[in-house]
Amino acid sequence: MLPLAPDEVEVTPFGLDSDSLMPLSEAVACLSEVERERAAAFRFPTHRERYIRGRATMRHLLGRHLGMAPGLIELVTEERGKPHLRSGELHFNLSHSEGSAVLAISQIPSIGIDIECFDRAIDVEGLSRRCFRPRERRRFAEMSEEEKQRAFFWTWTAKEARMKATGEGFRLEPQRIEIAFAGEWPEYCLEPSTPLAYVRPVVLPGLAAACTVAAMSPFEVRLRELV
Repeated sequence: MLPLAPDEVEVTPFGLDSDSLMPLSEAVACLSEVERERAAAFRFPTHRERYIRGRATMRHLLGRHLGMAPGLIELVTEERGKPHLRSGELHFNLSHSEGSAVLAISQIPSIGIDIECFDRAIDVEGLSRRCFRPRERRRFAEMSEEEKQRAFFWTWTAKEARMKATGEGFRLEPQRIEIAFAGEWPEYCLEPSTPLAYVRPVVLPGLAAACTVAAMSPFEVRLRELV
């Protein structure tokens, strides 16, 4: 496996509805006791199995970089709720939408990633009024309904990636974040200006979803396949 450069974020997309990487029983065995308890708390089998596959795949990919078995990786949760490696060697962030997931891994301390499937049924107009800034909403004026939905998700993933990068989550309200665009793609974060955040779109081949990465320093994205 190629080592990560200091300014690089590795992004790996993967599915949550198949055992292509490992059987579900092996995936469960990778998890910590806390993760297995969390999995058991899901009411519906689909949600439980997606959680298990997501966490197991995350551990598997981190283990490849660290040279460790997935089940031996120690994760701790910081005060704001964001998980990280106890060793602090690498930083990561996981996101999922329905049966699709992405994992970002980097040496950069503060990274966030978000994925959203385009076919999700949402109230674009209503959510945009509540969550987007006026300049962001004005982009929608000349768009078709299909274009608006895509634009909504590219805007939303950029905002949520920024929220996740620092671990603030919804404590940093979406309307306090403003994203600048270059055509269809999020280009950089205008607000908040302190700390300065950088965003990059991730164009996922064959996947009908928007995906954006955010970090607190300039970076390049390396897209890799799950093998």
